[in-house]
Amino acid sequence: MKKALLLSLVLVLIAGLFVGCGSSKTATKNNKVTIRFWQAGGDDKASIPKMKEIIKKFENENKDIEVEFQATPWSENPHDKFSTSIAGGNIADLLIVGSPFDTVLANNGAVISLDQYIDSSFKSDMMETFLNQSVYEGKRAEINKKIISLPIYGSTRTIIYNKDLLKAENIPEPVDKGWSMDDFKKYALALTKDTNGDGVIDQYGFGTSAKYTSQFLPFIWDLGGEICNADITKATTTTPEWKEGISYFVDLIKKASPPGSVNLDLQEIQKLFSQGKVAIMIDAMDFANKIINEPSIKDKVGIGQMPIGKKQTSFAGADVFVITKQSKHPAEAWKLLRFILNTDNESEYCKTVGFMPVLKSSAKDPYFTGDIVRKGYSQALTYGKFYVKSDKSSAVTTILKAEVQNIIGNKKTVDKALTDIQNQVNTALAQ
Repeated sequence: MKKALLLSLVLVLIAGLFVGCGSSKTATKNNKVTIRFWQAGGDDKASIPKMKEIIKKFENENKDIEVEFQATPWSENPHDKFSTSIAGGNIADLLIVGSPFDTVLANNGAVISLDQYIDSSFKSDMMETFLNQSVYEGKRAEINKKIISLPIYGSTRTIIYNKDLLKAENIPEPVDKGWSMDDFKKYALALTKDTNGDGVIDQYGFGTSAKYTSQFLPFIWDLGGEICNADITKATTTTPEWKEGISYFVDLIKKASPPGSVNLDLQEIQKLFSQGKVAIMIDAMDFANKIINEPSIKDKVGIGQMPIGKKQTSFAGADVFVITKQSKHPAEAWKLLRFILNTDNESEYCKTVGFMPVLKSSAKDPYFTGDIVRKGYSQALTYGKFYVKSDKSSAVTTILKAEVQNIIGNKKTVDKALTDIQNQVNTALAQ
């Protein structure tokens, strides 16, 4: 996630040294195996105490294992710190990192495959979209096509809409399933209007921004478009699916979105939605939880499902566990991972941090099914799709945003921009 590429060259240089290595601090004491567990994130006040509570339960049930836990907030660049520790041969046994940093670590030989530990019942309990995302496809033959990470929770973005504005136009709510892409555009245009007759548009059907890839990629994915080929060696952005998807999004921005949507901050879109000036937007669950508790609008807020083209996708993400190759106690590290990632513990942790569980058994908890927001996002997770998993993902994001903004600003044609995206991404992937 944050600064995932930093120190990658250092990792490459030392990757071959990892076999058989281990931290001198990961040892035994008092006849106990001591494992170290480091978490990227935990910025909120509640998540760390909850994690420590789960670890304490683990230690009580496993008297022969002691856990040294450390959390590094995102503001302190944990991925950089982890990379430095790997280079120094002093990394923890178990890590939680932001995806796709797990791929960066895997590319540099710093993590092990988890296939040796995972049984069929655990696999069947994991939501398919997240299990698929845990499979590594890259240059490391020893772990290629194997599971190298597992999510602790999931997040995605889906439709948030104003019920009253939809009702005024006799538009059905997209609660149980999403609208078709054709209907989504039709409704967004119908909801874009001058409400007071002064000749100026003051209500917009779709609040969005080309500043965020999460806003436009689902429309491309829904049509079957992909950023790269399966092994992430070549860009695939000059396809008819890409041209149709980008043209669709650009048309929405020009005809149904607020002025400045080429580079509008998400906070501005959220503000317009709160004021009733935007009818539909796409956002994560944290904003949905916030807006549905605002007295002036809470009774108007609905959580819907993403539009459907040839398929249905939502922009998903996760923080994931990895076991490092330097670990002297990988079996004990797995035992802790599996304890945290069981039905009860994952459910309790997700309730605390405000994200959604990735285990089907955890997601059945009435806490997640009986609430309008959690129920909607839980459903959207089932068809979630992840961003390109590569150590070049940050570079790809920069390229995509810039070129889509060029199209909206009439600086380039769609064909020219998509060709430039493909050439630039290919260059980035080859570096």
